[in-house]
Amino acid sequence: MKITTTETIAGRLVEDTLGVVRGTVLWSRRVMKYNHGGLRGLQYTTMDEMSDGLHEAKEQAEAKAKAQAKALGADAIISMRIDVVELSDGVFTAVASGTAVQTCALPSAMPAFGIAANDDEFSSIPVFERPSLRLVSNMMH
Repeated sequence: MKITTTETIAGRLVEDTLGVVRGTVLWSRRVMKYNHGGLRGLQYTTMDEMSDGLHEAKEQAEAKAKAQAKALGADAIISMRIDVVELSDGVFTAVASGTAVQTCALPSAMPAFGIAANDDEFSSIPVFERPSLRLVSNMMH
């Protein structure tokens, strides 16, 4: 499944919009209370552990949105957005949202090139396997 933050996918055309898909994950940094001989304190994770945890939360939120899109019969998600919000001290939510769509491949606009014999010399000439696309304007004549 293709997932993009843009409204289009290169080389593909959106045929049908199936709906909005979302995935939400709650994540909390590890806060442990300890009590050693009457001393109390909190143990926090390092910044790298926090970064890795938030990254994992984003991946899980995206996976949930992807599962919803598959259930709708989509082959792509466009306009994907991932937001991370701190709900309270150390508790975060990661929300992935986008639009589930069905797409089809666009025909190639460039002709395939092949080698053709021209007397004793070989030259590259376009070989048109299907009609090529061209723009014609009556206003320019």
